[in-house]
Amino acid sequence: MYLEKLAQIGDDIIESGCRDEVPTPQVLKNISFDLHKNSRQHNNEILSLQIMLGKKRKSPDEVLQKVFLHPKGVMLWSLRSIDVFQERCREDIVYLDATGSIKKKEKDCPPFYVYELVVRSPKKNSSPLPVATYLTCDHTTASVTYFLEAFQTDVARSYGRKGMRSPIMIICDGSMVLMQAICLVFAKKNLQDTMNHYYNIASGRATVADFKVPILHRCLSHVMKNTKEMCRKYAPQHYHLAMHTFVLFTTASSLAELDEMVESAAVVFASPSSGAIVEKHFNNLQSWLQKKGIKVD
Repeated sequence: MYLEKLAQIGDDIIESGCRDEVPTPQVLKNISFDLHKNSRQHNNEILSLQIMLGKKRKSPDEVLQKVFLHPKGVMLWSLRSIDVFQERCREDIVYLDATGSIKKKEKDCPPFYVYELVVRSPKKNSSPLPVATYLTCDHTTASVTYFLEAFQTDVARSYGRKGMRSPIMIICDGSMVLMQAICLVFAKKNLQDTMNHYYNIASGRATVADFKVPILHRCLSHVMKNTKEMCRKYAPQHYHLAMHTFVLFTTASSLAELDEMVESAAVVFASPSSGAIVEKHFNNLQSWLQKKGIKVD
């Protein structure tokens, strides 16, 4: 409707910037809402979704997979998105993210979140592709684990257990709920056991079994966001030095070197007064920053 109305406006009016005869975004939004509402199978949204689920014809493009009443939730993926996941997960990174505030909070109603399993497009400069989506108001490890396992079950139905591919790397925001669910589903271990495998690799004592565990990586943008908040809260007068010190940690080439850096940082930023020991560790930090080429403003 918007494009049709726009095409009916003369060139002179278009150039003047006048859009009075074109419906506003809110009008179009109301029309769209009414059309969707009239096309529902039932007045109740959940019952409407359940009716739609019962009419599935197993088309490769059908995305509605599961509908829950208590707690309310919907799972979405398709046979085509399973194929995309199977193709991309062994070549590139898989992301698991949660988006909140997608629904206005109502009285006596918990907030809804959208959890999405996402892969990068194989085409350069193209948007990422969500391969599985979970809308729910239940934010627990059990809930997210069930979502991932349900998706993995359908992957197994398409490719068989032996044909399933485990992601080489999964990135999330660092939420304990997401990290625990990822470990239970993709690594088949709890978070602590998974971390032990990573420690063996980092300490040089890894076995073949350690390298078979998918890599769980915290999103660096979320790490930096948390770092900024910590530095502003605990070292407001030395904010820039604190931020550069965190950057220094990422340059450590061994656990022993990282331990030394963390110890010096703890002494410098946690000591209530200055002294010979504090000065020694401060000089250590300065020396490391200079060697790594990190310039402190």
